[in-house]
Formats: sequence, C-alpha cells, structure tokens
Amino acid sequence: MTKPIISIIVPVYNAQNYIKKCLDSILNQDINDFEIIVINDDSYDTTSEILKTYAKNEKIVLINNVDNIGVGETRNKGVLFARGKYIGFVDNDDWIEKNYFSSMVEKMEEENSDICVSLRIENHKGIFSKEHLLSPCNLKEIVFIQRTAPWAKVIRKDFLFKNNIKFDKTRGEDIYPAFLSSYFAKKISYVDNTKYHCNIRYGSISRRKISYDDYSEIRLYKKILDFLRYKEDENFWLPLVKERSLISLDFLYKNADKNARYELLKEYENVFNIIPSDIMKEYNLWKVKRFFNNLQTFLNSTCKHQPTK
Repeated sequence: MTKPIISIIVPVYNAQNYIKKCLDSILNQDINDFEIIVINDDSYDTTSEILKTYAKNEKIVLINNVDNIGVGETRNKGVLFARGKYIGFVDNDDWIEKNYFSSMVEKMEEENSDICVSLRIENHKGIFSKEHLLSPCNLKEIVFIQRTAPWAKVIRKDFLFKNNIKFDKTRGEDIYPAFLSSYFAKKISYVDNTKYHCNIRYGSISRRKISYDDYSEIRLYKKILDFLRYKEDENFWLPLVKERSLISLDFLYKNADKNARYELLKEYENVFNIIPSDIMKEYNLWKVKRFFNNLQTFLNSTCKHQPTK
C-alpha cells in the first residue's frame, strides 16, 4: 500500500454536535494523497456511532481507546499510527478550508522544511481576530508563542521522532512540544492563504473554570527552563519563554477565582523566582504592550488589503 503524503490526526471526545462538519471538511481537501487517523477517546455520547459510519471511508483509520487517556496522549498515539511523510492535526470541533493542508505540504516540499505554520486562523464567527494576524518576522517565535496549537501547523514526521517530541498528559499539553519543535527546527516555512476555523466554545477544555490541576501548565515552563540551562542560546530563548508564560498566566488568571489566583501566582513564583507583586507588574505591562502590538498588526494588515486608487 502506498504511503500517504500526510496523516491528519483527529482526537475525538464527545463531539456528536461537531464531528461531522469536522471530518467532512477534511475529506473535502484538494490534496488526494492523505489519510485521516480518527481516535475516539472513549466517548460516551453518540460520537461512537457517528464514527462507525465514517470509518467505511477508505481514507479514514478509526482507533477506539479503551479508556479516556486525554488529548495529549491521544495525539501521541495518532503519530505512532501515522504513515504519512507529514503530520497535521484538526480538533474535533473545528473545520478547515479545502486548501488548508495542500498549501502547507506544497510549501514544505518546495523548501524542504521541518515545519510549516499558518499565519491566519479564523475564529468561529468567521472573523480574523487581531491577535491572529501575524507577520513572519521571527518564525521560531511564532511557532512557540503565537502558534503553539498543533492544528496551526504541519510537521515532518521524521523530525518529531528524531527529536523525541511528544505531547504532555497535563493541561497545556502542546506548550513543551511547540518549544522543542521551534528549538530544533532547521527550516520553518509559512503560508498565509489558508483558513482554519477555530470553534471557540464555553465548556471546552480551554474555556472552563480553573482548578488546581490546571497549574500544571505553569510547571511546564520549569521543564523548558531546565532544558535551556547552560545552553549557548539560553539568552535568546529566555525572553520568549517569559512571553509565552505570560500568555498562560493571562488565561489561567482570568478564569480563576480569588483563591485560585493566589495559588496560581505562587506557582508562577516557584517557577520563575519572582515575587507575586512583581509578577502582577510584569503581567499588567505585558497586557498593555500586547494590546498595542495587536492593534498595530491589525492596522498594518487592514492597510495591505485596501484597494489601490
């Protein structure tokens, strides 16, 4: 059997209201040489019945987890089963335009790159939000900070195995692999003509109230700092690690109650050796800076698309 050029991995859990639109959009890709690895992570709604129907399609490989192992481990499992030269991901409640993967695969073949990142992601209302309008000034920074999510990029499979890049079991499962991908990549490409529709909904794992277990996301930065210690390029990466950690802190802090916020700041203190009052100073300055950076990027992008006189 001929190996596909790309394996598209879809972790699925209780997605009965979204999975049809998701899989239909992938099956409609304008690249013919692909496989879809769908992993049902022990769903208990009608998702399993829906997937049985889709499994009749020869492009779909359906894997059923006996127990719920979480999205990180499910993605790792999908990579092990993948036969493609490249790996792509789609979340089970999102959908993609027909050229999403073909444009990135074409660019990777042309430039022999390890990673290709999409600069534009469309939200669930069909609008490009300002933080999703990027300029490819530093692609390593984009891969690690703005495009941490695995669905925002395509990665060469042998690059993942060579560098032992795997998703974590905890919340923020994509942060450490995004760092390693950015760190080890010798060539990163980008495209800006694709559309990934991100369905942001309350109640998803990234939109619920914060509990103690969610602090594990902050601990992942300790893992990154330990990796960087005494390396020649440590000084280059430390500001990027701080920037990405503030993105995590921003989301966690906004979704935590008063007691959880205190514990969250203590966790951040333990990782970065900075007292809570100074953390809040940095955090507030970062929010102002981020607002103006996003506004400038948005205005620049809007100007570029104005009709010429």
